[in-house]
Amino acid sequence: MAASATLLGPETPEEVAAKLDFRANIWSVFQELYEDKWDQARWTAAVDRFRAAHDPATVQQFWTRAKLPTWDALEAQFRKGPPPFLRPGWTSPLLGKKVDLRWIDAGPFEHVKGTLDGWRDAKLLVIELWASWCRPCLAVFRDLSTLAQTRPEIKVITFNSEGIFTNAPIDVAAVKAFVASRDDMKYPIFIDTHRVAVNSIFQPGQNLSIPLAFVITPKDGVVRWIGNPEEMAAPLENALRAA
Repeated sequence: MAASATLLGPETPEEVAAKLDFRANIWSVFQELYEDKWDQARWTAAVDRFRAAHDPATVQQFWTRAKLPTWDALEAQFRKGPPPFLRPGWTSPLLGKKVDLRWIDAGPFEHVKGTLDGWRDAKLLVIELWASWCRPCLAVFRDLSTLAQTRPEIKVITFNSEGIFTNAPIDVAAVKAFVASRDDMKYPIFIDTHRVAVNSIFQPGQNLSIPLAFVITPKDGVVRWIGNPEEMAAPLENALRAA
């Protein structure tokens, strides 16, 4: 069994050198060479050079600390490449398109706090999907609260989906307890127990990451922007000007 990272002690200069070499000459290079851009000869030469340049014990320490897979698994990962939505130039198929929003009123959702009332009359609708286990989601709670409390022309509605990537059942009581324990979630919150929001807008949008916000003009149902709520300030103002 490999030693755990906590038992390895501080990084040695040799381990730091191996890590920097790996990042510069393997990771940074081959994460861009996926699918039809893959160069097997280049990969083999790079791996052989890296292995020859560093002591095997040092490489094992770095490998264990970084929790990297085997070389074969790493090669398969690089060859496959990142999901489409993480690739340069990708745009969601929903961006700029009109979407059917009747699912918002139809539900069913488990209510936590706030209301759906007024979303059709708002200049902008912000729909956000999140999960309690998602650390980046926690970082946007306060910003969403400020938005909901200070911009009456914008309606914020958020949907919790703990099993958004696994389709696992949601522990409704646990989610409600989580929300109740926080003082930075001052906006409408619903639990997407039947994957209505996931199936209606998250999956069709194909930007499969959270937290994820959709900025929509309710009057025409057009999706004006999709992304991390931390990056939403400028797109919101642009969408308001177009509303």
